[in-house]
Amino acid sequence: MKDAVYKEIRNIINRFIKKDYWNAFCSADIFYFDDSKKKKTMITFIDSFFGESYGIQFFVNKEGFNYVHDIFTSKNPDMISIGDCDSICAVLVSKEALAPEDIEFLKSCHARIKEENNLIIYRFKKGYAQRIANDKELDIILERLSYLDCLISNEYKDVIAAFEKGLSVVSYVNLDEFLYNVSYLPLPYLEKNPKQKPINIDFVNEYQNKPFFNDECYLFTSYLPIIVKETGVRPILLYFYFSDSNKSFLKFIIDDPKSYYDYIFGILDEVFIKFGKPIKMIFNNRDFYYYTKKTLTAINIECEKTFNNEYVDENISTVISKIFEKTGDDVIEKESAALLLIETLTNVINELDSYENEEEVKTNNLVS
Repeated sequence: MKDAVYKEIRNIINRFIKKDYWNAFCSADIFYFDDSKKKKTMITFIDSFFGESYGIQFFVNKEGFNYVHDIFTSKNPDMISIGDCDSICAVLVSKEALAPEDIEFLKSCHARIKEENNLIIYRFKKGYAQRIANDKELDIILERLSYLDCLISNEYKDVIAAFEKGLSVVSYVNLDEFLYNVSYLPLPYLEKNPKQKPINIDFVNEYQNKPFFNDECYLFTSYLPIIVKETGVRPILLYFYFSDSNKSFLKFIIDDPKSYYDYIFGILDEVFIKFGKPIKMIFNNRDFYYYTKKTLTAINIECEKTFNNEYVDENISTVISKIFEKTGDDVIEKESAALLLIETLTNVINELDSYENEEEVKTNNLVS
């Protein structure tokens, strides 16, 4: 069954190659599908996938749509990492660029290995390393790729004209009647926020009567260029920055993203004990924002969501570059990864403290 599905996907991709679609379309050209099963899909052609490879990217869930929304709306999209991406990618890879798992995948599909254009299908899941797509994901690709094949074949001239005008191709597919309609519109609004978590009563009881520290606290996060060998998880960096007092604090979570909610209030407790309860918290991570908003509001902390703070972004980039120098986005055993992160973050926070103290001395020496 798997090899039959793969063969059908391969046949469609081969038609796309013959019709020269990768010269006709680029990653800025958006195909958006909504079907009668209430499944939404956004598809783009990729002209460069980790180098010279190319292919097609499918966003099929809210995490994927949120990733695209953030890319389009952020003032600094470089801060959005591969760890934030959630998609399925059908990629054409040369023989010399095939990894061992790629070769294993091709063999499992009874596909011949060629010098060029070996079709590999990857799954990117937010917070994890990329992996080979499973059977269910192959079925998703075949279904949505079939939509795309039909639509482009029938509407090619109109599709090209729409993209030239900066519009998106928006189509509704009736799966029962095997019909579709198509419109050429601005891209639909993509962001879909998670549900707010309930109030953490213990945290509220601890902090509702504590005095405020008259400062705003940013909590910005970024996935780190490390893959934990045992789990395939990418650790996430939590950067706390108190903007008025110019104080920074770094933490990381190395466990499964499903456990973030279990950790966040313990980390907030550590931050509040060290610096005090801020009057406002500003998040760039929608998950942490909605995990904590009800609880923080209950203790009269104002909450805001934003994607941009130049100072925080710069310091996060420094952390990531220091870690990348040591790891190169490599796979590392969990214990070694934790030790490396502790050492790196300690060194960075010491550098930040030194810089911030120097700035404070300069400020205090100013004469009005």
